[in-house]
Amino acid sequence: MIVRVFAPFRDAESAASDVEAWGADAALGVLEATDLKLFLQKLTRPLPLANSALGGEAPGVVTVVGDFPAFARTAIDHLRQMGLRTIGLLLLDEGPQHSEKLIKPFLDLLRAADPVTSALIYGADRRLLWEPEASVLPVPAKISDWLTALRKPAGVICPQQGGGGYLIRCCRALGLRVPEDIAIVGADETDLSLACNPALTSVVLSMETVGAESMRVICDMIDGLPQPESMVRVQTMHLTVRESTAAIRPEICDISGALEWIRTNATSGLSVAQLMRQTQRVSRVTFHKRFLEAVGKTPAEAIRDRKLEEARRLLASTELPIEMVCDLCGFSSARVMARVFRSVERSTPRDYRRQHQSGSRRKTPRK
Repeated sequence: MIVRVFAPFRDAESAASDVEAWGADAALGVLEATDLKLFLQKLTRPLPLANSALGGEAPGVVTVVGDFPAFARTAIDHLRQMGLRTIGLLLLDEGPQHSEKLIKPFLDLLRAADPVTSALIYGADRRLLWEPEASVLPVPAKISDWLTALRKPAGVICPQQGGGGYLIRCCRALGLRVPEDIAIVGADETDLSLACNPALTSVVLSMETVGAESMRVICDMIDGLPQPESMVRVQTMHLTVRESTAAIRPEICDISGALEWIRTNATSGLSVAQLMRQTQRVSRVTFHKRFLEAVGKTPAEAIRDRKLEEARRLLASTELPIEMVCDLCGFSSARVMARVFRSVERSTPRDYRRQHQSGSRRKTPRK
């Protein structure tokens, strides 16, 4: 399979012309409602499309996006720890699916009865979202009135890429303090989150998973398999707490965030200190106590066990050298891995591999 990337994105009509000129069999896109409509109108022949934005439903289009209820639940749980009076949702794109796909799940999770005060839809210029230093003046009256009316302190969730930074700039222009008046949770990757002032707390979707799912969908459609459901929802995401919410309550003990961070980062040599910097706003003693109460082991033991889990898998299923297994699992040296293995498994890594691989071979029937 040959993959071609068209960048930078000029406009939807030009993108459609480029795709057709190349003779593509399918396309991957991040097209919101207006762009998706223009892209499909410009095509002269049907083309399977996996789209990772809420652009709407159309024949031959499968939307691969993060599961919004999972995103909203993570953000709401975090903001509820802050003791806020109000939690709202700001959508900065006027897509046709927002009321049913986003606002209704948000209100259900929040148990809010009034969508007018709890959620706002406003079609913002995307250039203002993607440029961290872009001026937001004059702040749109619709946004200004809504933010001003929220009972303070309030929390606002903004799931559009770049939307969190745009909202921070709007608050500052209106004289609203972040996070003292408005605590903000966005959905931006690290670079864009850190470009905000204050830095943006984000619930981040695993784009690797989105990409893999999109490619799977496209390959199946090219191979003539039946089109899956019109929407594929990816639930892999994690919360990173930064200054746009952290100052509301200094003590934030996020056990679920710590466990997710351990799951995804332990094999990269994660330390307890790094884990706390990324996920916690409590003292080391408080974090250890609450983690032990919730999980039944210390953070260091949880990190160790995740490393061991990956080491067992690699030792039993691959022929990789022990030193490489050590590196891939985040141990500082093969000697350290061997010591940990002996204390938990009562065997060396080599003995563990010999036992489990020979066991697998014995179970394999001869042809």
